[in-house]
Amino acid sequence: MNQGNNISHLHKSKQAYIEPEQLKVLNKKHFQGALVRSGANLFMLFLLWLSLFFQAISPYKVTGIFYSVMVVVVINIPFLAILKRVRKRWIYELISLLLNFTEVICYTAIIYFLGGIRGAFFTPCYAVIISYTGTVAPRRFPFIVATMCVLCFTLMIVLQYTGYLPDPTNQPMPALSWANLILMLVLVNGLLYIIAFTSAYASNLLSKNRKKLRLKNIELEKSRKELSRLAEDLQIKNLELKETTYRAQQADRAKTEFLAIMSHELRTPLNHIIGFTELLLDRTFGKLNETQEEYLGDVLTSSQHLLSLINDILDLSKVESGKLTLELTDVPITSLLQNSVTMIREKSIKHGIKVSLGTNRLPDTIRADERKLKQVMYNLLSNAVKFTPDGKEIRIEAQMVDGKNLAQEGCKGQRNFSSAIGARKLLKISIIDNGIGIEKEHLEKIFLPFEQVDSSLTRKFDGTGLGLSLTKRIVELHGGKIWAYSEGEGTGSTFTFIIPVTEK
Repeated sequence: MNQGNNISHLHKSKQAYIEPEQLKVLNKKHFQGALVRSGANLFMLFLLWLSLFFQAISPYKVTGIFYSVMVVVVINIPFLAILKRVRKRWIYELISLLLNFTEVICYTAIIYFLGGIRGAFFTPCYAVIISYTGTVAPRRFPFIVATMCVLCFTLMIVLQYTGYLPDPTNQPMPALSWANLILMLVLVNGLLYIIAFTSAYASNLLSKNRKKLRLKNIELEKSRKELSRLAEDLQIKNLELKETTYRAQQADRAKTEFLAIMSHELRTPLNHIIGFTELLLDRTFGKLNETQEEYLGDVLTSSQHLLSLINDILDLSKVESGKLTLELTDVPITSLLQNSVTMIREKSIKHGIKVSLGTNRLPDTIRADERKLKQVMYNLLSNAVKFTPDGKEIRIEAQMVDGKNLAQEGCKGQRNFSSAIGARKLLKISIIDNGIGIEKEHLEKIFLPFEQVDSSLTRKFDGTGLGLSLTKRIVELHGGKIWAYSEGEGTGSTFTFIIPVTEK
């Protein structure tokens, strides 16, 4: 409780004194107000002398008005000097009110010298003081100044009407009843209080808007600094990303070169192992017993599998490094497809799988890389045989299609098919099997290097996961596209690729 009282006391003590920065602002406002008042009053003097020159005003009025105006101008100097040295808030406000009170007295004197009751037309000068006070002072100040104006004006009019204050014009008083006089005072004074209320209300709105604007400016400055910080962070991230990209490119290039070198180094001794193993199995150096033949058969099979893997890695590394190029020749496409069926015939017969070939409007020859096209067909057919249960069927469908029509119709299972191939003639080949099928979410994943749908160590089907990836790269080297389609597990799969060709 004591701590709360201490905090409240400190807060009140802080409010009792004006901060240096706030004092500068207040003094600047008073100085600006003094300049405005002095300029307005000097202009009033100019109009006064102009009226005297054209004999629009009596000379005896000029002296009183001149001294009243000069007091309003001169009093600003001492008051401003005093306000600069005041730190206590209540003293500062009291001196400001004294300055306003002096101005009110001087303007009342000007109204008196203009004729008193006859000079009531000059009462809007009170409204100017009240309005200006409302824009720079606390909300209660306009009402205080309005009360000063009401008291001074009412006292001057009543004293003049009752004869206690001589008429400066030495003319008879206008014939006004007390009722009319009171009505005039009520109207004038009521108008002054209305102006005071309007000024205070406008000052309150202005103060609130200033606070909101100040808060918005603070928030805007914070946002600007935050954006600047984010921009710097983004610039740093971009530099880091560039550096990371460069390192990744360097690492990828080093990996590709390493794979290429190691593939060459491994392929040479493997070819020797395969060659010597085949010589032994052919009984070139003598007879073999069943155990020796079985073990050498395993060695030959494993070596050939390893050589196939190394060849795939080498070809894939060449594609990634841009070193794998096409050797285009005139390829007899129908003969190539028939030979592809022959390559897997032994394995398909072993498992009772029927392989059929259907062709439609194929040209005699096309321009393509024959060896790589054979590799594509062998990879796709080997996969089809491997994943097709015994006794099922594999179909090969080959035809020439128009690229423009194919793009408009779309391709089954290919959502992102593009018309970039244009209106060229395309060779479209589909391998359709009745195998285990592929889930739709895996249809694109299977074309990634070393990716397989079943990647567990206990998977039923062996493989490296490089065949389809390499097949995709070779098709794309020909300017074509490959995709897979399946309704899901147990529904079979369809692998389709298209390549633009020039008929011969």
